[in-house]
Amino acid sequence: MPVPTPAPSPVAGGNYSKLELNPSYYLFGLKPGETKEVIVTVRNRDSKPVAVHPAFRPAPFAGPFELDRSWISISPTDAEVPAGGSAKFTVRATAPADAQRGTYNSQIVFTDEQYPSPYPAPYPNYVHQMSIGANILTPPVVKISPSMISDQIEAGKEYRYVVEITNSGTSPLVLNPKAESENYPVYGPSGPMEPALTAGAFSLNAPTTLQPGSTGTLNINLNTPATAGGYYNGYIDLGIDDASLMQGEGRIMTNFNIWKQPPEPFVRKFTMDKEEPLAVEISSGVSWFGSGMPADVLRDMPVREPSFDTTLTGPDGAVALTPVKKIIKGNVNLGGDMLPFDSGKAGTYQETNVQYVVTYTAEGEPGNWQLQVMPRNSQSFEYTITLGGKEEAGANSSGPEKIPVVNQTSVPAITAVNETASP
Repeated sequence: MPVPTPAPSPVAGGNYSKLELNPSYYLFGLKPGETKEVIVTVRNRDSKPVAVHPAFRPAPFAGPFELDRSWISISPTDAEVPAGGSAKFTVRATAPADAQRGTYNSQIVFTDEQYPSPYPAPYPNYVHQMSIGANILTPPVVKISPSMISDQIEAGKEYRYVVEITNSGTSPLVLNPKAESENYPVYGPSGPMEPALTAGAFSLNAPTTLQPGSTGTLNINLNTPATAGGYYNGYIDLGIDDASLMQGEGRIMTNFNIWKQPPEPFVRKFTMDKEEPLAVEISSGVSWFGSGMPADVLRDMPVREPSFDTTLTGPDGAVALTPVKKIIKGNVNLGGDMLPFDSGKAGTYQETNVQYVVTYTAEGEPGNWQLQVMPRNSQSFEYTITLGGKEEAGANSSGPEKIPVVNQTSVPAITAVNETASP
């Protein structure tokens, strides 16, 4: 049997005072113990005077982040605003010395006029209200440099990273670092994947206590399992109990791309129609990804420079490749992009997209050729095969024939031309 539903009562139209508030919203940025104020102008657009009595009211659904009424004072406490005139009120906010970091909200109502509601409402809906908030700016007492480690690593290898932790507060800081095994979800073609690493792969060594003004070192040793592969996105929680740290702070983000060295080289077959010089250019993939990091951040020792075991076979067998050029290039930034941490060093250089390029030359002849490349310390590379010599100056020519660049990840040998085989 259907239950009768009571019809909502009609909402009566309101004859509200025509007041304009400027500003109608304001957010104070306060440090603990600091006081700031803002002038609020109430303009009467009505044809009659309006009595204004500003009062502090809780913000709807503010929860634990409701602004305490003791932080706010308003003067004057009342005024009569003449028709077409205005009145100014000073709203002063004071954060206590022990105020906790965060954003707190409330409201100031200038009249008791409310919008009617056809249903019971948990909070009055005031017509002339100003939303106010206070953002307590308490700097964290700990500085972490770097706060993110992003690297591509090889399965079965060991890596070492160093993180500096500075206690900029006035009390000793207790450290209890722990690698979290619950990493952020990684999805593959078939859905969610198992984490590539677990907490057991990390060995952490740091001082248990940091005195005020001192800097300590967190040594991170990562033993990558031989069977590991794929992506790992997790973090190392320093275990710091500090009220100035918000959720997600006091930790080092970790982002690893784990790969395996292929057992066989990559193979590219091509054909030459005439006798002419040829050039082979091999370019490593960028050495890392993610946010910019200082150029002097200590990762593993020594620095892993990409290299390529390159061989070339022609119609008559192996052909000598002559290395003629090696390029090391990268992107260095100074202040253009914000670092995700404060390194504490003046003029910190941010280095990203480091790449190595090697060029070889050889004498070619008609027939079938085969290029083999075994990459080392590089998860991806590009190759360019140029057939022919340099273009004559002023000649009306399209230039030497060039086989297009292919962005090729390291894979075992293949037998078909222009085809890639998976490991």
